[in-house]
Amino acid sequence: MYIRELAAVFLTGLALLALPFSANSQSEQQIKNELEKRGIDTYEEVQAELRKRGMSEADARRQARLYGINYDEYLRKYILTKPKDSTNMDAITSIELDTVDYTTEVKDRYEQVEPQEPIEEKGSGLPYFGYNIFNSNPYANQQGLVGNIDPGYIIGPGDELRVYLWGEAEFQFEGKVDINGNLFIPNVGQVFVSGTTYSNLHDRLKQYLSRFYSGLAKSPAAIFLDVSLTKLRPIRIMVMGESKNPGSLLINSFATTMNSIYASGGIQTSGSLREVKVFRNNKFISTIDLYDYLIKGAVSEDIRLMSNDVIFIPSRLNTISIQGEVNREGIYELKGNEGLIDLIGFAGGLKPSAHTQSVSIKRIKPLIGRPANSSFDREIITLNYNELLMEGRNFTMQDGDEVVFDRVLDKYDNVVKVAGSVFRPGEYEYSEGMSLGQLVQRAGGLRPNTYFEKVDLFRRDRTGELKFQSFNLTEVMSGSGRSDLLLQADDSLKVYNTEELKSLETVSIEGYLSEPRTVLWRENFTLYDLIFMSANVEDLEYKNRILTNRADLLRFQEGQTEYQVIPFNLDNVLDKRFNAVLKPRDRVILYSRDINEVLDQYVTIRGAVKNEGRYALTDSMSIEDLILQAGGFVRTAFRDSVTITRENFDFSGNLIARINRVPTDMDYLLGNSIESVNSYYLKHNDNVTVDLIPGSSESREVKLTGEIKFPGSYFLQSKEETLKEVLSRAGGVSPNAYLNGAKFFRNGKQLAFSLDDLMNRDTDSFNIILQPNDSIYVPEAFYTVRVEGEVSNPSLQKYRPNQTVRAYIKDAGGKTKNANKIYITNANGFTKKVGWLQNPKVLDGSIITVSAKPPKEPKEPGKFLENFGTLAAIISSTLTTIYLVERLN
Repeated sequence: MYIRELAAVFLTGLALLALPFSANSQSEQQIKNELEKRGIDTYEEVQAELRKRGMSEADARRQARLYGINYDEYLRKYILTKPKDSTNMDAITSIELDTVDYTTEVKDRYEQVEPQEPIEEKGSGLPYFGYNIFNSNPYANQQGLVGNIDPGYIIGPGDELRVYLWGEAEFQFEGKVDINGNLFIPNVGQVFVSGTTYSNLHDRLKQYLSRFYSGLAKSPAAIFLDVSLTKLRPIRIMVMGESKNPGSLLINSFATTMNSIYASGGIQTSGSLREVKVFRNNKFISTIDLYDYLIKGAVSEDIRLMSNDVIFIPSRLNTISIQGEVNREGIYELKGNEGLIDLIGFAGGLKPSAHTQSVSIKRIKPLIGRPANSSFDREIITLNYNELLMEGRNFTMQDGDEVVFDRVLDKYDNVVKVAGSVFRPGEYEYSEGMSLGQLVQRAGGLRPNTYFEKVDLFRRDRTGELKFQSFNLTEVMSGSGRSDLLLQADDSLKVYNTEELKSLETVSIEGYLSEPRTVLWRENFTLYDLIFMSANVEDLEYKNRILTNRADLLRFQEGQTEYQVIPFNLDNVLDKRFNAVLKPRDRVILYSRDINEVLDQYVTIRGAVKNEGRYALTDSMSIEDLILQAGGFVRTAFRDSVTITRENFDFSGNLIARINRVPTDMDYLLGNSIESVNSYYLKHNDNVTVDLIPGSSESREVKLTGEIKFPGSYFLQSKEETLKEVLSRAGGVSPNAYLNGAKFFRNGKQLAFSLDDLMNRDTDSFNIILQPNDSIYVPEAFYTVRVEGEVSNPSLQKYRPNQTVRAYIKDAGGKTKNANKIYITNANGFTKKVGWLQNPKVLDGSIITVSAKPPKEPKEPGKFLENFGTLAAIISSTLTTIYLVERLN
């Protein structure tokens, strides 16, 4: 019966959808056999059958093409040309067909799919990106798959149509296209609509119905027609590959690739989301990348499916995970031209807290090229993501890579904190050179009742140990530029108020420390904690100097004025073999070893060495070691031996020091031997003297400058060489020399000396024996005289020959009321006082000084009467004595 109907459907272009293998040669043969039973075996009989059903040959051709059969080819093969060996055709006993009952509603197959399990996660706990969209099916009914009808949609069996007429006549009807492609309209009849596009359906029905409703064809129309689709027919497709429910699937004919994947239950995590392929008639027609849909919301390749289309889901291209400081951690799949930058984009980008300078990539070495002699097949790659972006490079990823973006450190590199008695406690930006006082000002200043005697600065040392230092808040706020009042990054400042300190108990530590410290007491605050935070116990120099055998804990005793002294061994505390919990008001005292021994030992060297001075005493220090530290000998040093003066503590006699002459070992000093033959070792406070070679001295040099014929430095020929002899060697003075202005300097001070007397008077009384480093300056004429002191206008005046001292003072405005005596200092250094009746002439370059009167002593009230009374008493006593003496005589 079915084959008979199928043959009729083919001839009318209908119902071939019922054959899943309608293009198969076996079904074509069955149709041919049924046509022969009906007696249809010529082309004319086929045309008659079409006319009987109200179809044209074009309708039959279009309908056959829709279901995979070529109408003209079938006619040519089975009708126009008879097969030569039709009798040898194999007998077909039974045919299994996948039929559809169009009398009942066909439901999408997703309703047959089992509920989805949660997407499996990798061992690291990361989810596979994208697969969870299939957990909830958004298409709960077929209407969700419809949307806007494509004008090119072809009407076929199973479609439901609504026909509505209004105007002069009103009519409404809903019907389903039957298996033959006909739509039955009550009171009108049936019309063949299968194979007609949705855009042409209106015209076809209008043409047919106008036979019965003439108002449709009038101009203007009196009756109006509206045709719409109310339900689409189902089609059968195949979903293959890594689908959760692969196989044949009935879906709405308006469904797309995405709809079909949803209907099949989704994709397994082993399947690819990047290359879902669609095949039609054994030809590849489309690829869909679900990442475009998941990330961009775009599905440009999501085509509408047709019957017998095949959706193939291949295996994953690769499995690459990314975790850490990204917006969407997970396991992703990359195409061949994508890399790390694309992976970060798929992950939603980086969080602001991502550390990009060192990105870790855990990689399994590829199978090809994996070294055979290595037991380890994993490696870690560290990348600088910032450099990749700046260079425009994209790092290529491999299957199995694991990318980790660490979090930036939670520590700020430019923060300082302030707490306590300020208006705005909290964290602030640190800047270079910022002081404690500036931080307090930024925090709004100090609150009332602030305690000014103490402020604590907390700072971590190089080992990370938190330590603090206390300052006076008044000094902090004074703005002094002390370096210890400058902040460092991550410092914390604690400001106290008076009420707070009243309720706080303290403990203190003093003694051998950089400075005493008082800290707040707290519960379980131990002796070790106080010592470790206050003393630099890790410093070797400090350990060598502190007395470790004895330190004291002074404990306050209530009701008594004396502290209880508890001695302890410092080494035991630092090694944590002994410890004690401190109580309020406890005091700890540390001692230095210098209470019983000299720690800073030194020796002194002087004489003919390059760097005289005091040097630290070293273990087994020899005189050669000391000479090397002093820079070695000078040129004229006596090097055979040195003199050592050593303290002598002899309380029974008067000997206070011992003098030793010790030979020097020049081979040891010059490195020619590794040990000194001298067994004499220096001790603390020794004084070493290196003598000069007997009769030697350093060069004796003098300088002649100014108006000398040959100025320069001259070395003395003897210890008694005079200035006149040296001037003679220098060629004497030049004609422009001003002899009265010559200046002689010794040891940096001017010596009063008259070169004029030396050169113009034939006597040696004005000559002088020179000393090393003496200098003589002979100028030209000065042409000036300076007046200073108690004059109205101290000034530098032009020198005038034969002008007297009082004339120069008059030119300076005269003396003031406070003027006292007049002095004149010549350029050669001689100074004399000018008497009341004197008025000497002034030499060129002289300085006239008018001194001031000494200040008067203030008179005390009543002093005069007291002095007068005393004088009267003396006179009275004297007269009385004289009177008595005369009476006795």
